[in-house]
Order: sequence, then C-alpha cells, then structure tokens
Amino acid sequence: MEKNANMRNDYIIYGILAVVFGIAAYTIFTLTNNSEVTAQEQNLNSGFQMITSGSTDPGSAQIDLTPKRVENWQLKVDFAINTHSVDLSQYDLAKITILEYGGKRINPISAPELQGHHNSGTLVFNVDKTLNKFKIIIVGIPNVQERIFEWN
Repeated sequence: MEKNANMRNDYIIYGILAVVFGIAAYTIFTLTNNSEVTAQEQNLNSGFQMITSGSTDPGSAQIDLTPKRVENWQLKVDFAINTHSVDLSQYDLAKITILEYGGKRINPISAPELQGHHNSGTLVFNVDKTLNKFKIIIVGIPNVQERIFEWN
C-alpha cells in the first residue's frame, strides 16, 4: 500500500513538473513571437509622417497621405480622402496621382476606386530604389487644383 502511495506521489510530482514546463515553454514561445511581430510592425510602420492637404469644408476635400517603407521595390502609401460635399467617384487616383523621385515621374500601379465621400486605402508605386526624398502630386480634386505632398 505504501508503494502505491509513493507511486501516486511520484505521478503527481511529474504531472506538476510537466504543467510547469508546459507553461514556461508556452510563455517563452509567446514572448519570442510577440517581439518578432513587434519588430516587423515597427519596420513596416516606421516610414514617413502623414501629410494632410485640404479640408472638409463645402466644395473641398481633405487628403491624408502616409508613405510606408519600400518593400520588394514597391512604395506603398496609405491614404484617406474625406469630404462632405464632393462626389469622389469621378476621380481616378491611378490617373491623377504622380510620384516624383530622382527625376522620374510615375503613376501608381494600384489605386482603389473612389466612391462617395469617405475613402481610404493604399496606393502602390513600382520604384527602383529606396526613397528618402520624393513628392506625390494629386491633381484635380477640389478645392486645391494641385496638391503637392513632399517628404525629405
């Protein structure tokens, strides 16, 4: 009987050790993955500052652009366009947006279709180098005929 009690105590101890080891392994794994995700997010989000042009006053639109880092030879630029009175569906961002850098002028290879009064998304430009200094020009959206967003 004493032998069975000792075996049961051994199983309890081994069980507790297995649970403790499992919790420790899970904690280490979780912390390691979270720090990698945080580093990746910082790398992707540590691009350039947002620049705003215009307002949401009647007859106008506000445009916010936030470029990200160049990855795989593509510059991705997050945008938000908001207005209370202009129908944005008549504007094609792929045609009215130009990226200027190093003497080059290019249109985005990808631009969401605008609809209604509130839009957001990502413009994508093919580039041949990492950019430190560039301009994005958007023409034709009221009430500013030519909007120049510049990063140095």
